[in-house]
Amino acid sequence: MVYNDEPQGDSIPNASRRSDAPHPIDNPAAHQAAAIPDTLVEGRFGTMLEPVLQLVCEGRLSEVGWFRTDWQRGGAVTGYATYRDDGGVDRPVVVKMPVPPCELQWMSALQDAPDVVPTLFAGGEMLGGYDMAWLVMERLPFGPLGSAWDGQEFELLIGAIGRFYQAASRFPINTERYHRDWDGIFNQARRSVRDHALPEPQRWSKALKKAHRKYRDWVAIWNDRPLEYWCHGDLHLGNAMTRSEPPGGPAVLFDLAKVCVSHWVQDGVYLEHLYWGRPGDLDGHKLCKELAHHRKKLGLAV
Repeated sequence: MVYNDEPQGDSIPNASRRSDAPHPIDNPAAHQAAAIPDTLVEGRFGTMLEPVLQLVCEGRLSEVGWFRTDWQRGGAVTGYATYRDDGGVDRPVVVKMPVPPCELQWMSALQDAPDVVPTLFAGGEMLGGYDMAWLVMERLPFGPLGSAWDGQEFELLIGAIGRFYQAASRFPINTERYHRDWDGIFNQARRSVRDHALPEPQRWSKALKKAHRKYRDWVAIWNDRPLEYWCHGDLHLGNAMTRSEPPGGPAVLFDLAKVCVSHWVQDGVYLEHLYWGRPGDLDGHKLCKELAHHRKKLGLAV
């Protein structure tokens, strides 16, 4: 398993924001116009907050069709709607709430960078008096990336993360560094094999015994890596879509909740490790190497 060795969802520090970077759209006065019941019943969360959301969006947001995907956990909800832009055109949008503040901040900050993230139409860090980040963003028509792109999906994804790196490099790295307790993680793994009825326990024990001889060297290499890059933190085909019909591009990234400070290779290894059990799906792609080549092509450090 590959771990992100930073607190999930590092925010852009206030001091690092450019003075002309977009900020979340909010209307505090509208928050007072409607009350939210104290009990948020699962399945009705979006419906209960929708009147407040309509007020904050000043009537531009249509009725929202709320849903929950199979992979969503907790109380977050997503919905489809339309949003009337400044030109009076109704745009298909996705409504997400709550979202980590980090996701909203990065979505806002990257709006002036072309083809990096979807267009953000509205968003804020409060709703109905609650400390709750939310956003209304462009609904991308095609994707997520997959086989419909005729083998071009990995090139499109690497192009998208390259644009993200270029745009994010404008923001200085001044967040706190964080290191995991690898000894504790390793010991917990051994206790889990010993105490729980895991499948193939002898195989796990043998693997952990072999790893014990090497893992301190691995950890030393990992901890010594330069922590000087903003990384997406959750880079995979499911987090990229396009505005053009397959196999066209470019791809646009979303789900920025795990953006973190690390080394860029973390994104490459995270993406590549998803295919360790089925390397045939890569069709010969060497993702870390291709990502390094693309960074070099863009003039970014490798």
